[in-house]
Amino acid sequence: MSDDTIFINRELSWLDFNRRVLALGKDKNVPLAERVKFLAIYGSNLDEFFMVRVGSLQERANLEQEQGKKVKRENKTNMSAAEQLTAIMPKTAQLQEECDKYYAKALEALAECGWRKVDLDHLSKEDEHFWKKYFQTELFPILSPQIVDSRHPFPFLRNKEIYLGVLLKEKGEQSLGMVPISSQIERMQVIRRDGRTEFALTEELVLHYASLIFGKDAVQETCLFRVTRNADIDVKEGMMDHDIDYREIMADLLKRRRKLAAVRLQVTPTAPQEIVRILCEKLELTHKRVFAQKSPLDLSFFYKLTSRMEADGHPELFYPAARPMLPPPDYDLAAEVEKHDVLLSYPYQSIRPFIAMLKKAAQDPAVISIKRSRQNRRSLSRGV
Repeated sequence: MSDDTIFINRELSWLDFNRRVLALGKDKNVPLAERVKFLAIYGSNLDEFFMVRVGSLQERANLEQEQGKKVKRENKTNMSAAEQLTAIMPKTAQLQEECDKYYAKALEALAECGWRKVDLDHLSKEDEHFWKKYFQTELFPILSPQIVDSRHPFPFLRNKEIYLGVLLKEKGEQSLGMVPISSQIERMQVIRRDGRTEFALTEELVLHYASLIFGKDAVQETCLFRVTRNADIDVKEGMMDHDIDYREIMADLLKRRRKLAAVRLQVTPTAPQEIVRILCEKLELTHKRVFAQKSPLDLSFFYKLTSRMEADGHPELFYPAARPMLPPPDYDLAAEVEKHDVLLSYPYQSIRPFIAMLKKAAQDPAVISIKRSRQNRRSLSRGV
């Protein structure tokens, strides 16, 4: 058997791992609140993957292409950086399709438990009036619309920021309108009505009422989009000089990190071709890096939703709290340590006996020091 058949590429193996995380989002043996948490974990994992691993591969592929350097291949599967990127993109698109299905199932299960996501495409007349007024009074005043045309340059798009994109046509001139959303406003709007909880995502409200921002006659097509940027910076780059302030170096690296090249573009719903073309051109992305999805661009709002569910008292929707094993009532860890070594495993065992031992040692006049070694062991030194 050849070596290229017995090894799995590290990046593709990681995507398989994240698929297993995603699968927990549909597993009915997992409590509902925990399932939606796994969907959020899947999303944050994928963000980190693109920011670090894909970003690193892209930089290597660019260097190999631009400078004509010898292609450095992965030492297990003999894949170049470009080949790894080519394999990653369709696999990610497939994962996204699965995520969209699991997300829809999760919303159905949440609705059955009294937590309904507002469907802005199918609002009753009463609900339309309510959410329109809510948008006009609570959201619209704090939005910051931007126009990209011949007189206004394309702005810098922040990493993982959710934007509204609007294709505008006014007086025969076409332009692109954008509204940054997720960094300025709380993403999830929650209300209680008729004994149930309803929640709406801010970016979906902004998308729904885009005509109120730019004018109904000017708006042609709309979508939401989100850019993921490379965040893989080597700290050694700024540590060549020994006479430096480490804090200043890190501050400079973090500033540079925010402006690194884009590696992924997410859009929802299916974005107009002209908007995608403009974004890909400005961000220097190929269409293989564009991922259209039906689920929200960022699933982290599920963390806040499950926190509210827990606060409202729904223990059946969560894993039961894990409680550490308690020692016998008369257990004296200090006395036991005097006789023999004791191995404690946290958080599976209670830390109370250890805290009690420290307090007892602190009050013992014979103890002159309490030390902790690098191996996380603690010792008591007694005076003679």
